[in-house]
Amino acid sequence: MNNKIRIILIIIFILILTASGVIIASTLEEVKVKGNTYYTKEKLKNELQKYCVGGNTILSYLRIKYDKNITIPFVDELEVELTGFHSLMITTTEKEVVGCLPYMGEFICFDKDGIMVGSIVDKRKGLPVVTGISYEAAVFNKPISARNKEVFELTLNITQLIKKYGLNIDKIEFEKNLSIKLYDENVKIMLGKRKHFDEQISNLAEILPKTKGLKGTLHMEDFSEIKKRVIFEADK
Repeated sequence: MNNKIRIILIIIFILILTASGVIIASTLEEVKVKGNTYYTKEKLKNELQKYCVGGNTILSYLRIKYDKNITIPFVDELEVELTGFHSLMITTTEKEVVGCLPYMGEFICFDKDGIMVGSIVDKRKGLPVVTGISYEAAVFNKPISARNKEVFELTLNITQLIKKYGLNIDKIEFEKNLSIKLYDENVKIMLGKRKHFDEQISNLAEILPKTKGLKGTLHMEDFSEIKKRVIFEADK
């Protein structure tokens, strides 16, 4: 072995030792998070701790950055930044939640595909609670198993339309005959029973502002693009 090769190997060995020393010395002391609205920062940090490697900054950074199997409630994507030998900054992109189901004092949240993305204790403004439908199981990161699949598909359609038109609906209620009611503060909206609600919900974006401050029932059971009949029945 000539001197040139020996020197190169020594340099490589020194670099490996240096890198190893840096990795060992980089104890993780601080994790900052941003971009989350469904979780408190502390709760999200607790979830992320499951994926931190032995309290080591660099190893934790590498895992969070490259491990595609990390699943955290409400989180769609994670971006991690190495902000020092002892600190990380993690930015989350949240999944789009379209509705929730009440369950034992909490609310099970689902996305547009009917997949459970997490649960919350307190109801959120602008996130409709769906009542009157039954389901067999709700497992994180799995489709909610509804007893009546057609009804749940209808639920997903309605929640997506509400999201699309920016409506502030508090509750979606299925009656026993599967007739549907929506609730917006003090206004109850009767949609009736049908397979498609696109026409009614798209027009609600224009109709609902006119009921601001009122209490009563908005009858849209017979509404269509041809027969735009809407009756508001004020509470006595």
